[in-house]
Amino acid sequence: MTLREIALKLLLDYEENGKYANLSLSSHLTDGLSPEDRAGLTALFYTAVERKITYDYLIAALSGRSIDKISKHTRAILRLGLCQILDMEKIPDFAAVNETVKLAKNQGERSFVNGLLRTAVREKGSLPYPKKEKNAARYYSVIYSLPIKTVRHFMSSLDECDCVKLFEMFNTTPATSLTVNTLKITVDELVKNLEKSGYTATRATFSPITVRLSQPCDPRRLPGFAEGHFFVQDEASALAAAVLSPLASDTVIDVCSAPGGKSFAAAILSGDGAKIHSFDLHESKLSLINDTRHRLGISGMTVTARDATAPDESLFGSADRVICDVPCSGLGVIAKKPDLRYKDIEAGELPALQLAILKSSARYLKRGGTLVYSTCTLNDAENRDVVEKFLAESPDFYKEPFTVGSLSAPEGDLTLWPHIHGTDGFFIAKLRKKQ
Repeated sequence: MTLREIALKLLLDYEENGKYANLSLSSHLTDGLSPEDRAGLTALFYTAVERKITYDYLIAALSGRSIDKISKHTRAILRLGLCQILDMEKIPDFAAVNETVKLAKNQGERSFVNGLLRTAVREKGSLPYPKKEKNAARYYSVIYSLPIKTVRHFMSSLDECDCVKLFEMFNTTPATSLTVNTLKITVDELVKNLEKSGYTATRATFSPITVRLSQPCDPRRLPGFAEGHFFVQDEASALAAAVLSPLASDTVIDVCSAPGGKSFAAAILSGDGAKIHSFDLHESKLSLINDTRHRLGISGMTVTARDATAPDESLFGSADRVICDVPCSGLGVIAKKPDLRYKDIEAGELPALQLAILKSSARYLKRGGTLVYSTCTLNDAENRDVVEKFLAESPDFYKEPFTVGSLSAPEGDLTLWPHIHGTDGFFIAKLRKKQ
């Protein structure tokens, strides 16, 4: 089976069964692929998912048919073809057309696919995109393959220049960020080791224990992976642990911990002295947390399955610090998870769940304790609004100003923007329980 045939099957499976894109790539169809072939398949599949609004608009415009009138099978083939023609420079146009046409089931489908893709090649420099002056939101939706409601959400709160920069970041392959396990190696030593192996590595801008690589890579191939010198974590997430500022004498509770990054960072920042209870709702994810914990050599951490809305009463009033990184819409990590861009921008029931988790988590704190509330989304309904509602109902708590790196949050909360800070989109609030 060719890579294009595998990509087509994965794309149809993703569309028809509602799988997450990363789970589709875990299919048995990818077993036995070389690292190079897997990388090529991943790029083709992810780009076809990420850019489907753009491709569907062009399919309709070039064919003169409503996209809904074209079968799912044909639509998927055309997306793969346009992906190669428009977004994969290393693939010659003739190969993109000829090899994609071979995916068609019958002569009629082959003729349609061939005609449309050849038209796309001829008109590559003048494709019929919508006019920005007529409807800017529609234009940006098609150009950046974002739902129009998502575009309007950001246009309502950012100026047009910032919107464009943000949308471009959503369509840029993110580099890899590593949290350095300073229990075993210094940040500077890891940077030197990476550079010796041919990687361009630099200290992060804000987080004291983060290293950034200039290119995406498989972290398992990096020097020091097996030795536990680092783990993959975006700088924004590491900053949430830095805001927590755990001490060696602290008891820390992380209520929604998978895949464990904030718990690991808290352990590292405390010199592995803090006693950390790492909870997650999904028992299936606990082995992943434990595997990384053992690789990093972290000892002061226990991992347990627990629903964050049903806290452990035996731990009430026991924690010096609590990490409350709640489930969210994920708007801040669209660049890393292309299928998240198609989720409804409306927060729905999420704020109610987030508030319930925040209320439950607050019960773990001692008097004078610190709670960090965080999300990887860029929606005030899930961020500042949830915190303000909690504070209105919880007179024992207040937001505490903080500084982390060169970032200052005089109001006690901070939003990190991909186009401004070069991190995931992220929200952090620091709450203190009164003495």
